[in-house]
This record gives sequence, structure tokens and C-alpha cells, in this order.
Amino acid sequence: MKVRAGLAAVFTLAICLAVSLPASAASETQTFLLLLEEPNTAVAPNGDTVAITGEGEFSVFPNSVVAEGEFVHRNSEGTVLATGTWSAKSLLTYQSYGCGVLFGDPLPPDLCGGKVSMMVQLTPTGTALQIPAQLTVFCVIGDHVPGSAEEGVRLNVQDIINFPHATGGDNVYVRTA
Repeated sequence: MKVRAGLAAVFTLAICLAVSLPASAASETQTFLLLLEEPNTAVAPNGDTVAITGEGEFSVFPNSVVAEGEFVHRNSEGTVLATGTWSAKSLLTYQSYGCGVLFGDPLPPDLCGGKVSMMVQLTPTGTALQIPAQLTVFCVIGDHVPGSAEEGVRLNVQDIINFPHATGGDNVYVRTA
């Protein structure tokens, strides 16, 4: 009986604290510049690679994104199969890894990392095709970077080709608000 009463008291206290505390920064509007100035790369199971560059801005709470850039798709021998542009259509998710730290070394506090996933439209050069795809950008800045995270991108062009393995890159999210 004492155990039940103790658990009930702890549960009640937890609920009261959760209700009375203000919303955390994680649920406030946050806006970031997305900078992929150097090619960020990924590889497909067949050995094809994709390199992505670009820039833009994304916000969370509410989710929005305005971003664009270029892509180069090569086969496993390095032959260019397609080039073109991409433009963001919607922000799917953002998982923050934190700000101001890169592998334990301090950085300016507005430089942040994380996992940004968005729906994009690919437009191959010389065509009027508009191909939907999911682009995920990984930046390893922060003090909460998962051990499995790698700098780079993943690109899934559904029913055409998937580049599920990030193989490198150089990108950053700059917090502006």
C-alpha cells in the first residue's frame, strides 16, 4: 500500500510539473540557414553515387523549408548519368544534434547540426521532368550526435534509385531565430 501511495505521489508530482512548466525551447519556432556549399555524397547499393550542393532556410514549429541546389548522379565507374537541380517542397522532420560543439571542440553557438529530412523535386538538366524524392541532410555538429551519424546526405528517388548510405560532405545549419 505504501508503494502504491508513493508511486501515485511521484506520478502526480510529475504531471503537475509538466503542466506548470513553460514549453521548452524545442517546441518554439526555430529557423536555420541550410548550407551545403561543398558536395555532400551518398552511395546506392549498386555503387552509383550522388553529390548534392545547395542552400536555403528551414523552420520548425511550424515546419517550413525554402531551399534549392544541384545534384550529380554517377554510376559506379564514375560516368555522369544525370545532373540537374533540386528544390525543396516540404520539411518532413528535423532532429537537432545541438549547437556550438564539433567533436568536443567549441564552435560559435549559432552553428548547429542534426538530421533534416525534406521532400524535394529533382529536375534533370535538359528535361521538363520533375521527379519527387526524399532528401535527408546530416550535420555532425552538436553535443547529441548519434554514434552512427555521418556528415552527408541520403537521397531516395522512390521506385527509381535509393542512395541510403551517406559517404561524406560538409554542411552546416546556422541558427537565425
